[in-house]
Amino acid sequence: MTDEELAEFKESMDEQGEELREALAEDLGGDPEDYRAGGKRIADGGDEE
Repeated sequence: MTDEELAEFKESMDEQGEELREALAEDLGGDPEDYRAGGKRIADGGDEE
């Protein structure tokens, strides 16, 4: 895989992730950023740093 192909793939994955977060927010409520992967959820609904 060339650097260009890898960059295109990453951009495509980023776009798909954004579309998914927007769809989840629309269906389940909240902000699309609420559905971003990462950060470990803790019992009070916050993020553990």
